[in-house]
Amino acid sequence: MVFSGKHKTLIGGREGLKLIGEILSHKAVKRVIFGRIESKGSRTGHGLRFKITRVDERGNIRAILSYGSSNQEIHIITTASSKEEGLKIAKELSKIFSG
Repeated sequence: MVFSGKHKTLIGGREGLKLIGEILSHKAVKRVIFGRIESKGSRTGHGLRFKITRVDERGNIRAILSYGSSNQEIHIITTASSKEEGLKIAKELSKIFSG
């Protein structure tokens, strides 16, 4: 697995690592960068959640990984060369986690 960034910590424990492994197994994903972790309120339970928030002009993806009351930014570096290609990859990743 190829991780980088300021944080080596990932929320969600083993379940979070499994999810990142699935992202990295996608043929168009080069690297995953863990961002900052924020904790808000006292929300408990609800398991691990993954939501794609945007795709930039170069086709790289930003997402939020949530677990309980914690949220973590995840930056997904792809092989895409345009926003359109990145949107296709984002759609494929969303399908993996929706069922």
